[in-house]
Amino acid sequence: MNRRFGVELEISGISREKALKALKAVGVKVEEETYNHQTKPHWKIVPDSSIQDGFEVVSPILHGEAGLEKVEIVARALEDAGATANKSCGFHVHFDIAGIKLGAIKTIIRRYAKFEDDIDAFMPSSRRDNANKYCLSMKKIMGVNFEEAGSIERIAAIQGSRYYKVNLESYHRHGTIEFRHHSGTSNAAKICGWIRFLAEFMDVCEKMEVGEQIQPASQLQPANRKFLEALSGKNPVSLDYVCEKLGWLNHTARSALSRLRKAGYAIKSVKTNGKTLYIYEGKSEEDSLWAGISQKLALFYQRRAAVLAVAV
Repeated sequence: MNRRFGVELEISGISREKALKALKAVGVKVEEETYNHQTKPHWKIVPDSSIQDGFEVVSPILHGEAGLEKVEIVARALEDAGATANKSCGFHVHFDIAGIKLGAIKTIIRRYAKFEDDIDAFMPSSRRDNANKYCLSMKKIMGVNFEEAGSIERIAAIQGSRYYKVNLESYHRHGTIEFRHHSGTSNAAKICGWIRFLAEFMDVCEKMEVGEQIQPASQLQPANRKFLEALSGKNPVSLDYVCEKLGWLNHTARSALSRLRKAGYAIKSVKTNGKTLYIYEGKSEEDSLWAGISQKLALFYQRRAAVLAVAV
C-alpha cells in the first residue's frame, strides 16, 4: 500500500483521558483538543456530538505501510485500554487524491455504487443502504448529472453534503476522498484490512481509467495459462490436484493464483469437507468487486459477509 491517507476512529467504552494516557504510553504523539477539522502533525482526540458516549481519534497524514503500522499501534492501544464501538460510531478513511484524474474519481464512485450491495453485505445492518443518515447510499447520486459532472467540486455539489458512503466534499477542505461506510471499531485487523481493501479498490479503478483491464489469456505467461486451464474443468479442484497435474510445488500454485486474480480472472473458491477448492468459469472480474483485490482480503470479507448473513 503506497497511498497517503488518514483515519477517523469513532469509539466509546473509555474516557478521553484514558485514551490519551493509553496512546502516550505506547509512544504516540497525541493531544486532546476541541472539535475541529484541522489536520495536525499529531494524533488528536476530539469530541463529536454524533457519537453516543464516545469521541473521535483522528490521525495526522499517514503514508503507506509505515502509516498502517502506526494505525495498528493506535488501535491495539485503544482496544487494550477497553475501547469499544456502539451503533453511533463510524470509521472513516481519507485518501489523498492529488494527481488522480477526474475520470478515475468517477470510476471509483461509479464502481462503489455498482457494488454497494456487495459491500453492504460485510457491514452491519445499521450501515447498509440508507439506514444511517451519516453514510447514505451512493446510488442516490448516480444519473445524468453525475455522468456530466466536469469537476470533483461538481460531484460534491451533486451530493450536497458529506454524509455519503463515499464523500467528495472533503476534497475542498483536505484534498481527499473520504470513505464513511465502515462501522465503528477499535479492532486493528478490521481497521487495517479496510484501509488496504479501499486502497486496492482505488488502484483497480485507476488502472481501468487508463485501459489496464484484464490481461487476455493469450498474453499470459505459459505457466499461468496452464494453471488457468487446470482450473477450467466442470468441477472445482484443490491446489494439491493442480500441483500433482503440473508437477508444481504448493507455493508456486498459490503465486499463480494470486497473479491471475490480480490480473482480473474470476477464480472462485469453495469449501468442501473443510478443504478449499478452486474453479475458473471463463468469466473475467472486470465487473466483480474482487477484481484486483488480494486473495487474503477477498476471503476475509467474503467470510465476514457469510457470518453476517447467518446472523441476520
